[in-house]
Amino acid sequence: MFDFIAQAAEPVITGLDVVKTVDAFYQDAWLKLIGVLVFFGALIGVVMPLIIQRIQSSSFDKTEKRLKDKIEQIQNKTQESIQGEVEALRSTFVEIQKNMEKRLDEEVRLIRAEFYGELGSSFSLDVGQEIAAFIFLIISAKEYAALKNYAIVTKLLNQIISEKDRICVITEKDKAEAEEKVKAVQILCSEYIDELCRILEEQGLKDRFSEQLAEIYEISKNLLTVADKPK
Repeated sequence: MFDFIAQAAEPVITGLDVVKTVDAFYQDAWLKLIGVLVFFGALIGVVMPLIIQRIQSSSFDKTEKRLKDKIEQIQNKTQESIQGEVEALRSTFVEIQKNMEKRLDEEVRLIRAEFYGELGSSFSLDVGQEIAAFIFLIISAKEYAALKNYAIVTKLLNQIISEKDRICVITEKDKAEAEEKVKAVQILCSEYIDELCRILEEQGLKDRFSEQLAEIYEISKNLLTVADKPK
């Protein structure tokens, strides 16, 4: 009897085992699915942000490098532009300074030329001041030559030559006193005449005044002549 009951219950027991097996399978599968979901969730939640951050960081580095290169290019161009403007301003300033110095030099020369010219003409009228007049007229001629006013240079040299007889003559009485002074004056005159010649030579006009200069040199060498001074 018990065998019969056991035999009758066996199929039921076997069915339960199947149900348990199937249930265990689904539970295991569900757990695996959950594990997979957790894994992918972790992958998406942790790994993906790291990957995205890495990509963003790399992109940021590239963008930053491009911006730095662009900024550096702009800085270089700006610096070159500013440097060019500074150089242009410096050149303009130097040119203006040169022009101002040139104009100032010309003004000073003109004042000197007019002053010594008037002084020489005034002294040439005074008896005993002929040598001083000679020096002043030479200085004036030198300054006018530097200003390229050749008409006045010609006039002054002709004035000196026309008065050479008065310049060169002193009396026997004056000789002892004047001899030492005249030697110093001759040296000074030679320096001024040499400078006048140099200016004219630089301007290519020395030959134009060669005869007058030769006569002026001769007057300078013979400042001391013993004779009776004409009345």
